[in-house]
Amino acid sequence: MDQEVIAGIGNIYSDEVLYLAGVHPITKVKDISQAKLKILYINIIKVLKQSIKIGGDSMSDYRNPFGEKGGYQKIHKVYRKTGEKCSVNGCRGIIKRIKVGGRSAHFCDCHQSLS
Repeated sequence: MDQEVIAGIGNIYSDEVLYLAGVHPITKVKDISQAKLKILYINIIKVLKQSIKIGGDSMSDYRNPFGEKGGYQKIHKVYRKTGEKCSVNGCRGIIKRIKVGGRSAHFCDCHQSLS
């Protein structure tokens, strides 16, 4: 989430990628295994390609050059889903929201736990 280290993936996409990879948003990079880093990488590509395919995310004010809204906000798994049940099969978690570096982060309190 530290935009001084690397910029480009904003709150929406970082929440979605971390959720799919099962990584808690406050996990330090040094504590992520090589196997989990590969899963993160795969999910970054997956989420960004999927978002591009359906026109981006228009949760806020984004519009394409033709003034049309994107559709990614219709398939959010975690972003702005605070209090909702986790959609992962068999997971009993609830989506939580915390502040990380002054920014909001949404995550499942079960399959994205720090333990």
